[in-house]
Amino acid sequence: MSDMDVLETKATAAAGVSPVAAGIHVVSGLQDGRSATRVSVSPDEPVFAGHYPDFPIFPGVCVVECAHRSALATAPEPVELAAVESARFTGPAFPGDSLSFDLKWRNKDDSWQVSVTAVTARGDAASMRLRYRARGSAPAGTHAPSPDADVPRHVAGRPGLPEVMDLLPHRYPMLLVDRVTALEPGVRISTVKTVTHNEPWYASLAPGQDPSYPASLLVESWGQSAGLLASAAAPDTRDQVMLFGSVSHAVFHRPVRPGDVLEHHVTVSRSLGDSVIFEGESRRGADPVMSVERMVMAFRPAGHLRSS
Repeated sequence: MSDMDVLETKATAAAGVSPVAAGIHVVSGLQDGRSATRVSVSPDEPVFAGHYPDFPIFPGVCVVECAHRSALATAPEPVELAAVESARFTGPAFPGDSLSFDLKWRNKDDSWQVSVTAVTARGDAASMRLRYRARGSAPAGTHAPSPDADVPRHVAGRPGLPEVMDLLPHRYPMLLVDRVTALEPGVRISTVKTVTHNEPWYASLAPGQDPSYPASLLVESWGQSAGLLASAAAPDTRDQVMLFGSVSHAVFHRPVRPGDVLEHHVTVSRSLGDSVIFEGESRRGADPVMSVERMVMAFRPAGHLRSS
């Protein structure tokens, strides 16, 4: 077995559960703080069945997942993801694409910061900055419990709360919100997501393998809650597609495992025409599991998802 094969095998084991079936091909291991990998996006990736089924596009969070697994494959020591400090998506990835990742590592404040760029044959796809802590070290500081805000439990123009599938185009296995529990259109929303072993990412989980829910799917679930909030506030945009534009300072406080019931809390911090900026957190009971300082989502015509 070659050194690169060993790196790729170690990365698969370290990554644990993942929504991406493709393997990470290490083009060059860590040298002088830099490394490179490649991922082939197969049309058979399981996420395509439920992520905009009529317009298959590789989800932005899966690009982040591939960058994360690339980092695990080339890390200077055993590490775990502490935060997505920033991620910006500049071009789509489609079935059949090859994504190339360039990683630049630096040690900062007793943690590792990794700057990542992702490109396809058409050009730039994403740029990211990920932060890692030594595996098994203490997580980032947590927040005090959120106050029990008096959120109006209705959607404008009709009694009750909206059905998730009425507002989101996502379907199994990429529909990652179970129900809306509170909604003030254009202002804030609370939703619930229950993590279960029935999700396809767990099908190949081996005994003794870490069952922690992928951070990328936690971000996706929270982002879908933001999409629900945006769609409830702007019914005229429902024939368009919500694109994940960027995220800043998504910090992971505790691992999430099957059986956990997550509460997502999302607030609109600013609306800019066809783009909306959100902030908020995810909790398991009184315990915060993720905080999000800023996420930008944009409404675009569905044709923007078609590859040329």
